[in-house]
Order: sequence, then structure tokens, then C-alpha cells
Amino acid sequence: MQFDSYCIQCLVERENRLAHKLLPPREADAYLRECMELILSAPEGVSAPYLVHLFRKALERRGLTQDLYAEEKRTSNAYALRVLPEAEAIVAASEDPLLTALKFAQAGNFMDFGVLGQEQVDTLLRKAVADAPNVPLNEAEYAFFCRDLANAKQLLILGDNAGEIAFDTVLVKQLRKQYPDLHIVYGVRGGNAINDATREDAAEVGMDRLVPIVDNGSAISGTELFCLGDEMREALETSDVILAKGQANFETMVTGGYNVYYNFFCKCARLQKILGVPLYSGVFLNERRLPEIDPFPA
Repeated sequence: MQFDSYCIQCLVERENRLAHKLLPPREADAYLRECMELILSAPEGVSAPYLVHLFRKALERRGLTQDLYAEEKRTSNAYALRVLPEAEAIVAASEDPLLTALKFAQAGNFMDFGVLGQEQVDTLLRKAVADAPNVPLNEAEYAFFCRDLANAKQLLILGDNAGEIAFDTVLVKQLRKQYPDLHIVYGVRGGNAINDATREDAAEVGMDRLVPIVDNGSAISGTELFCLGDEMREALETSDVILAKGQANFETMVTGGYNVYYNFFCKCARLQKILGVPLYSGVFLNERRLPEIDPFPA
């Protein structure tokens, strides 16, 4: 989905904060000017996550090649693993364990340091996890989801953030229990992209011991369709159903034509306007039943 003025404002503000944290003032100024040039010269139709990838390349050219969110990823995984036993117990005791597992998987989407600050993540995540069993999920789409899974041979889950991936293990366990003949594949990023989950995170939370892991072949958040590696493209093309976690997957995949169920929290003003939902509300939608998307909302 083409980035717009909302995206530009958000991205420039974030990169400005990051630049002054990492670089001397003169270099920070030069870096931000380069970011604005990258925005102006970006190809038609690319998403905000694609731009972030270009920005990281610009930082690498300045010698900043380290994982900028390594600590956030470690603490996110550690937090999720601590609360996982309680979440698993609640899921197991619930009337519909799969539905409750989907809700916990959605709650984990607040572990998003690309959009939220540490204090916001801590506050929103704690509340989302506590409220997860009682938060409503789109009942009609959930019924479609279960029907599609019953008729599917392969499900591709496109993960989002570190920490969030731990909550997704609860969902995967329920899916394997309820659909034992369904082949499940889990997708991660092919390189460091903000605090998004990588193969390393999949191993840290045990996802790789549950299902095969594929990566998107790049350090781009989401699933930018024209940038996919062969492994992810094959998984995408051979899956009957796709469950895409997080805003970045929505931004990069929407209108792509696949049978995608999007599961995330709306965390920006642009998507709030596009989807007509309150800020920080949960979203569970299917690509094929979405109303027409206007990428430039009024």
C-alpha cells in the first residue's frame, strides 16, 4: 500500500529522534536530509516499511551496522516467555481455545517499537494481555477462518515482532491440535528490521520446534511482495490460507489478492481512517472481504 503524508510525518519524526540518539548533530542533520531524499525518490506504490529499509541502509553507510533493537527484542522475548504459561492455561480452559489463542496472538502485537515507545509498549501490552480472553474478535471472519482451515492443506503464518512470536506459539499449538492434517509454516524476517522477529527469535521462543520456519529474504518489515526471497514466495504461493500478523504485513500485502487474514492492533492515525476503527483497537479482517481501500484517506 502506497505510503502517504501520514507515513511521511511519522517516519521523519522517528528517524529524527533516532538520528540524534545515534549520531553527532551535523551527521544527524545529513542523515535526515538523506531520508527525505529517499522518500522523494521512492518508487511508486511502495509502503512505509520499504522506506524504513532504505533508511537502515543509509545508517549502515554511516557505519551503524549493529542491530539497533537487539535489547528490545531480548526483553520482549523474555517477557512473553514469562507470561506464556498463564496464557496457555487460560487458552486451554476456555470454551473455544483457538479463538482465545488468536486473541493472545493479537495482544502480543503491542510489542512494536517501530511505532510505540517503551513506556507505551509496557502499558498497552500489559492491558492487552490481561484483557485478551474477553476482547471481541470479528465473529463472522473467525467463522470463515475456521471453515477455510478445515478445507486447507497449508497455512502460512506471517509473524511480526519479537516477543509477539512467543504468543504465536500458543496459537500454533492450538492449530495443530484442532487441524492435525494442516501443514503450518511460520514466516519471519530475513534480517534485522526494527524489532521484528527473525530466525534467531523463532529459535529463542521454540517456534522452530513446532513448525518449519521461512524468512522473507530481506530486512524489510512485512511482506513486500516484489522483494520476497524464493523460500517465502514459494510458501506464499502454495498456502491455501495466510494469517498475517501486524501492521507492516497489512501495509505491504493488502490488495495483493491472496486469501489473507490480518490480525493486529491499529496503532496509527492513517489505518484508523482507512479501516474506520478506533486507535489501539484490534483488527481481524480478510483480504477478500475488505471494503475498497483508499490509500489516501480524507
